[in-house]
Amino acid sequence: MKHRILSLILAGGLLGSLSLGAFAVSPKTAAAAEEDAPLRIMAMGDSITHGYINGDNGYRKYFCYDLQQAGFTNFDMVGPNNSWTSTATYDYNGTTITYDPAHAGYSGYAIQAIGNRSGILETVFQNTYTDNETGKSGNMLEAYQPDIILLQIGTNDVLDAQNSGIGDRLENLVDQILPYLEEDGDMLFLSTIPDIDVSVRYDWLGAYQWRDGSGLSYESDPEAFTAKVQGSIDSYNAIVKELVEKKQAEGKHIRFADIHSVVDQKTGLKDGVHPNESGYACMGQYWSEQVLDYLNNKTPSVTGTTTVTLPETTTSTTETTVTTTVSTSETTPAATESTTDTETTTTTQTTVTSETEPVSTEAMTTTTTATNTETAPVSTTTTTAETPAPPLGDVNLDGSRNLADAVALTRYLIGDMSLSYESYLQADVTRDQLLNGLDLALLRQWLLQEQA
Repeated sequence: MKHRILSLILAGGLLGSLSLGAFAVSPKTAAAAEEDAPLRIMAMGDSITHGYINGDNGYRKYFCYDLQQAGFTNFDMVGPNNSWTSTATYDYNGTTITYDPAHAGYSGYAIQAIGNRSGILETVFQNTYTDNETGKSGNMLEAYQPDIILLQIGTNDVLDAQNSGIGDRLENLVDQILPYLEEDGDMLFLSTIPDIDVSVRYDWLGAYQWRDGSGLSYESDPEAFTAKVQGSIDSYNAIVKELVEKKQAEGKHIRFADIHSVVDQKTGLKDGVHPNESGYACMGQYWSEQVLDYLNNKTPSVTGTTTVTLPETTTSTTETTVTTTVSTSETTPAATESTTDTETTTTTQTTVTSETEPVSTEAMTTTTTATNTETAPVSTTTTTAETPAPPLGDVNLDGSRNLADAVALTRYLIGDMSLSYESYLQADVTRDQLLNGLDLALLRQWLLQEQA
């Protein structure tokens, strides 16, 4: 980082109720942070980063707004695009958002130049830029000197079925970026890509018909064609995660981000590829949570309006008091890792609509049937055992509700893991079709009651 590391550990704790789902920095902490040079953040990627659809900067306006709402304003969005101003406005649900529009997003770009696509790699490192604010010149990273880079790239490679060598191209790009992020506090966030709604955008996926010689098309076999494209997305996202883990093992300043987990294919896309405003809002909040989580070193707050004490496990007598954050050391079979996380909850998580009836939280009972026989003077009772439905709150679907489920929900809320559709339904204990701190608080209350 090109300036003193920001001291953003939340001495004042999380202000407001759980449902607010945002960090809040105390006035004292915020004042101290303002004495530092601004944190320089570069949003880098393709059209999804650029803000394709309505020209209103996509997720980046929400990202800036969510940071501001969290009490953190000492940051500077940097990059060659929209760099002539540091202030733009957008009307959002009756609220005027003021944000910094500078960025490094390029519509239609691939990881590196391939086929007819221009590449982010060449754009960043083979051109000369000058930062109007500092006067520094050089390649993009030399000129703008970002402390944090939010990189989401690869959608256009997948659209063009350029799957061969995609991991090598991504690693080459990452390897060229990382040497510019070696100071304390620097960080590259490398993200997955969202799904593509093939039924809406099959006209952009023609390369899948001929690149492998199969001739498969959406018109000839929609199901098989959709599965083929989805396989490319899933494979690439797995490559992203594996690459981050590899570079972390090498001691590099890199973190995994999972935008794929927050943009719903059916409700979060405008045209089958690019997010709509709801999708962009989810992205903005997710990115702000990742950045704040990193800056706060995942240090939990122990103050707030709602306090819940985790129950003791059979192998540990340690209790942890939390508000909307949790510090746990688990030895249960489902959670053997030691984790220390700062949790930021949200009321704008992707909505999941369930057509199934809510699972009862009451204890399941067996059905008994009295059967009279002609040969026996006494009646007998036959018990028919029903397969018990998993109790509400059984997030890991192991058939019981316990501390491991609270840990799983906590990890989901801080973006450390994803949930299947069934797990999402089980985690929504408030039955409001949202996952946030209210669900976590209620789940822990149940666990306390069951331990009593």
